Amino acid sequence: MDFFLLILSILLLLLALTKVSKVKYSNSDSIFKDAKLNVISLLWGVLIIATIIFIPYQVWVLTGSSTYWDGAYIVLGTALITAIISFVFYFKIALISTKRV
Repeated sequence: MDFFLLILSILLLLLALTKVSKVKYSNSDSIFKDAKLNVISLLWGVLIIATIIFIPYQVWVLTGSSTYWDGAYIVLGTALITAIISFVFYFKIALISTKRV
């Protein structure tokens, strides 16, 4: 079950990053349209933050839930790797979507 939750959270992170990177802000005077885009980005951002926190926790649970330094290394290493992969994935998707426009 823990492995399934880890895979599900990784897929949710990638989906949310894809959705956030494809939000296009316009230069129009429509306040309501800009507010709607801000709310959508905020909701996807909450999901991104939740999955970035949840993924290291799940890896920590899968590796034995150690309460010593090795557990801290596992959590911090996984959090660092998750953040780096998230930034790379976001910018790749954003770069691809700007080239199509």
